[in-house]
Amino acid sequence: MNTWKPILAALVIFAAGVVTGGLTVNLRKQPAHSKGTVAVKKPVAMPRELRELSRRMQAELDLTPEQRERIEAIIHDSQERVKTLRDEIGQKEFREMRQKIRSELTPEQRKKFAEIMQRHDERNKRDERTGRPSPPPAEKTE
Repeated sequence: MNTWKPILAALVIFAAGVVTGGLTVNLRKQPAHSKGTVAVKKPVAMPRELRELSRRMQAELDLTPEQRERIEAIIHDSQERVKTLRDEIGQKEFREMRQKIRSELTPEQRKKFAEIMQRHDERNKRDERTGRPSPPPAEKTE
């Protein structure tokens, strides 16, 4: 028996599973009562715990589509507020960390540290404008 036949069969089975899974997921996303074309809203990215809570509420409370939509909006708004608070606290903590590190350094080290932090800040500003994550820092070769 040729060795490529079992490999090909496995690939065909895998591809069929991927296609079937994709179709199943798309069918579950569409409301059961919809007929015709319906604009599908982008789902709210939720942490696993909130997704589980939302699923349980849907199953156990028998929410109407309108209730589910409003509840998801409430969850989304709450997540945005938490993200804002997390960002503010993170910035404050980062400033305090810089101060503590700076207090441990010699005057010459402080100058170099200031340069490092300036490059870091510039890279972050650039990344915020472009929406891209920061590339890993380049290693110096001396």
